[in-house]
Amino acid sequence: MLTRRDTLRLSAGLSLGLSALAVAPAASASAAGGGSPTGLDDPQQRLTTFMRLGAALDDRLVIWWMTGIRYGVVDAICRPLHGMQVGMFHQFAKQADGTWRFAILELTYYTDLESGALLETYANPYTGDTNRVLHVRLGPTIRTQSAAGQTVPPDPAIRDYSSRLGLPVIHGDRIWLRTDIEARIVLPLPKAPEIILNHYTTIGGQLAEATDATRASVPADLSFQNIIRWEPWMRMGDRPGHLMSRAIGRKLLAIDELPADYRAMAERLHPEYVRDARGVLARTLAKSVTAGPDSR
Repeated sequence: MLTRRDTLRLSAGLSLGLSALAVAPAASASAAGGGSPTGLDDPQQRLTTFMRLGAALDDRLVIWWMTGIRYGVVDAICRPLHGMQVGMFHQFAKQADGTWRFAILELTYYTDLESGALLETYANPYTGDTNRVLHVRLGPTIRTQSAAGQTVPPDPAIRDYSSRLGLPVIHGDRIWLRTDIEARIVLPLPKAPEIILNHYTTIGGQLAEATDATRASVPADLSFQNIIRWEPWMRMGDRPGHLMSRAIGRKLLAIDELPADYRAMAERLHPEYVRDARGVLARTLAKSVTAGPDSR
């Protein structure tokens, strides 16, 4: 279980690590001169490394836990609005073509900036109104990870979808891989707003561990940024601006590794998912195989 001290230590470590990455002469695997000694020039080997670092080569439960802040942005001025705790639950299955089919479930909770308590209502600084907060449950749904990026089953609501698995960045004994997702979602409901997604995640860890062929899954740190439109529950109308989030965290392999405050929020709002996340994901994967490759 992560304690508050663990979280603070993780925050400090990631801040230092990302600062070093920004100022040091980092090189991609292929740019290091003469090709990569770890074999990461090969797209399939790069995918395997990404799966080992960011996920797992077997069917174990994989959780991306992150904590962060959401900002409002108006005229390029950022304003911290509230905290957020993100839990993304995955289970993977390798396919005959070398890709990885997986089930994913997201449970994200918005929190008070100062106390970290779960928000039920929010005093909107832009409108002066008090909004009822809607927390996030997305999925479970099916995705496929390839060397090029992440794909989704055909869905008329998902438009202009793109995803990329970036080239590795290697500096000393560390490796980072990024995954990007952009999409426009138009729900078939008369008053549903159009949703624009811009999600960017960086997975980092030890190079020797990430490329160790004897390991199915290794520890990883996470860094996340996104840009989206105003949340519908904020009732912003046609006010200009948008939301931006940033978060940090790590890959976990069991529910009891989640921070106690996150588990308490999940138990309160989504107990049926957090108590049997592995079962929920396994059933989703099994159903998708029975229904065919285009099932969700």
